[in-house]
Amino acid sequence: MANLNENISSSDNQQDEISSLRDYFKDKIRILSSIGQFSYILKVRADQYDVSLTLQLDESYPSKPPEIIITAPRLTPDQVSLVQQLLQSYSKTLLNKPMVLAIYSRLLQWFAENNIQALETGANNSSNASSSRSLPDAVSNAPSTSTQNSTELAKKSSMKTAEDVISRIEWDDRLDKRYFRVGYVDRFLGLQEKAFNDFDFKVDLSTVSDRHSNILAIPKHRIQYFKYNNEIIWDKETRTDLMFGSTGNQQTIYDVIQRHDNLMENNHVTTISDDEIDHDGEQPITLPRYLTLTDGTYKPNYFLSVPITDSALLAHYISYRNHLLSTYPSYFSARTNSSDPAHLHVTLLTLYIESTSYVDQCAMVLKQLQEELRYHCSYPEPICLEFNGVGAFYDRLLYIKCKHNQRVENLRTLIVERFSEQQQKQKLTNLFFAGNYYGFVPHITLLKCKRKLSSVCPNEFDEKSFGKQTIDCLQLCSIGKIDDDDEQTAKCLFKLELS
Repeated sequence: MANLNENISSSDNQQDEISSLRDYFKDKIRILSSIGQFSYILKVRADQYDVSLTLQLDESYPSKPPEIIITAPRLTPDQVSLVQQLLQSYSKTLLNKPMVLAIYSRLLQWFAENNIQALETGANNSSNASSSRSLPDAVSNAPSTSTQNSTELAKKSSMKTAEDVISRIEWDDRLDKRYFRVGYVDRFLGLQEKAFNDFDFKVDLSTVSDRHSNILAIPKHRIQYFKYNNEIIWDKETRTDLMFGSTGNQQTIYDVIQRHDNLMENNHVTTISDDEIDHDGEQPITLPRYLTLTDGTYKPNYFLSVPITDSALLAHYISYRNHLLSTYPSYFSARTNSSDPAHLHVTLLTLYIESTSYVDQCAMVLKQLQEELRYHCSYPEPICLEFNGVGAFYDRLLYIKCKHNQRVENLRTLIVERFSEQQQKQKLTNLFFAGNYYGFVPHITLLKCKRKLSSVCPNEFDEKSFGKQTIDCLQLCSIGKIDDDDEQTAKCLFKLELS
């Protein structure tokens, strides 16, 4: 009974503090509730230093300190790590009382102590915001040229809403809905992303009583961003609007589409990884839809994958592979590096790294993402890949099918987004995503075919259950040179543990 009362008391205290913070920070704070294991996730902006402070509060707060994450493009990675450690230690001295505002104040104090120049615009905005909260109404409502200018500017930069974006995509015949995706907050699973066509935006939410209903309908305020061909075109948090250009950006969705189309036409490259094969010209190939702006520009030389380590899955794989080799010896090539049980994997993403000297930079970025990726892969339960059935790419490369898993798609998207953020912050100009397409087909390579598979017994490709693999680590591998037997070698350079 005591524990129940403590939880209720803690919950009440959290709500009281959240309410006070909302009043204090106004539009400088973003509050998400009931996200995964956290009661609240708070993101506070300090525009005067171009820094955001993220605090993740679980149900034990404030008897337990929040998890603290700093995003500061003006700081080095070492400085960001130092500030996070400082604030995390400081929060432990504030237990059992409201601490968010104190942590925020300590962050600003650190910037002042280290003589980091405040941004003039941000400082003025902060000052004005503080003054407006402290001055009486009569004073704050007094006419002021600067206030009038600020009001006019705010009106000019008023951002179009998520509902405006939805309406535009729905009714503009020039926009292809298939290339749009929606990022939204699920109360139980956190940030999710799905295709625009998966949603029913016209449904009355009051008629959807069961969260397990097959109707995908969400409140508009839970939408965080929209993408076109994996480029964010509207983002609530960063006030990005490339759909209408309402926040001052001169680009609109037509400019974005034209840029993507031009890049695809001018930079189309046929990329070969361990999952691809040589084509004999008889199979027509449609122009792929690249995942990012750089995917069609570079040929990949590295890949990020999930290693296959489950013993039962490996045993089924080896047994079936040996069966095919012994039954159809003239059809398959046994020498395929990617089908060696010691190198089995599911490729998630392919990259271009300019030289081996930048591999460490790539590994460093992955390490910085480790905690977030670990959380994504383990909560509310570990991501488990299921392998059933056999397929063939262009009738030449046999592979084991992986059952569709939306969390794997989300993991792939998360890596792309966070990697891109780090590229901008750290000015990494030697690492790019390359050769990734929207048509992602997770699989395990089985055998390379010497001839077309059309004459192989159809029963061989019936649905077969091979087993399951939990995503407990990721590995960065190089795509080696093609040897004399026309096979590519791969070497694991870095492993990121997620268990």
